[in-house]
Amino acid sequence: MTAAKAVHRYVRAVSRRLICSGATSSGLLDGLRQELLAYPMLSYEELCVKIGTPEQTAAQLMETISESEIACARRKRRLALGLLILIPLVIALVFVAYYIHSQQVMRDDFYVKEQTTSSTNRVVSDGMLED
Repeated sequence: MTAAKAVHRYVRAVSRRLICSGATSSGLLDGLRQELLAYPMLSYEELCVKIGTPEQTAAQLMETISESEIACARRKRRLALGLLILIPLVIALVFVAYYIHSQQVMRDDFYVKEQTTSSTNRVVSDGMLED
């Protein structure tokens, strides 16, 4: 693995653990990438030993981020996760409702009220007069 790939892998591992806005994240990760380029000949495992694990580095970077930004990023993540769950669920319910409706239509499993009245030996049904 080349040094650039090792740095890229390390920075990606750190980025997955950051909870902040995109602008803050990109600024922090760009700075980290520049610092890691000072170790051009190290592999990913050697970077983890020399610098620390990605979890440790992400925790250090998270200390520089304000609590309000972290809270806002967490709310956005929860909202995105909720939508990610809710949208397929709604789509599935629509398909189930459509399937049930189409099955009823194919089986003629629906009810139509018929009113039949009789007066003076004439039967009136569905708006038609019969003798």
